[in-house]
Amino acid sequence: MTELPAVTAFPDCHDCLRFSSGPADVCLACASSQFSQPGPGACPACSQLLTDRGRCPNELCRTPRRRIGRIRAIGYQEGALRRVIRSYKYDGTRSWSVVLGRLLLAWLDQNMAADPPGLIVANPTFTGAGSHSGSGLAPFAHTEAVLRAAAAADVAGGWSFDTATPAAIVKTRPTLRSADGQAWSKRASGTELRHALRVPDRGRVAARFVLIYDDVCTTGTQLDAVATCLLDEGGAARVEGVVLARAPWRSRLQA
Repeated sequence: MTELPAVTAFPDCHDCLRFSSGPADVCLACASSQFSQPGPGACPACSQLLTDRGRCPNELCRTPRRRIGRIRAIGYQEGALRRVIRSYKYDGTRSWSVVLGRLLLAWLDQNMAADPPGLIVANPTFTGAGSHSGSGLAPFAHTEAVLRAAAAADVAGGWSFDTATPAAIVKTRPTLRSADGQAWSKRASGTELRHALRVPDRGRVAARFVLIYDDVCTTGTQLDAVATCLLDEGGAARVEGVVLARAPWRSRLQA
């Protein structure tokens, strides 16, 4: 790891002297001291916290219809990480993409080097007519911006980030907002999302291991819908996901 101490602690990154050019591993080390990360008590399939009996309460992990292979998380959606993501998505602080991109890059370097994906795509954002951001601000391609920031920080060019136009997978119309929804509404929005997705060029996806990036995962239904499109329409060989934050929740129902 690069031996450079952070000037300020996450989430005060805008005051850091290395805000625009900090090494990715230093950013991840600084940030990860401010939020919890999945460990032995997390589901190996979706990174959700396991129940006291060691079961995953997430319905997606139990269904035979699940298409995404695995959903990994950089941290849990709480504390500083939750505040940063909310500031980025809903409060207009778009410069957070710089730091979030470096967190993603450092996580890849640390966790995926032995099994690198052939393509890293964003859960696509629709910003055309009829789109909504969940705030009073104009919607923007927030997942794509983080992916571009990660690609810019990847000076060695070691990772295949999808930064082309059009993207390898696109969202063609607005869909129901899924953030903070209940499980039933997330299932509905996942189904709706699948019908709004397209793969413009199958050749960019076919026979590849594709990793989907997103900011937050609660149930994983949206990531599963994106994986379904990449597998069925794009011909991907394998699809997994990585998110900045896994929403932690426990169910007293023992599967």
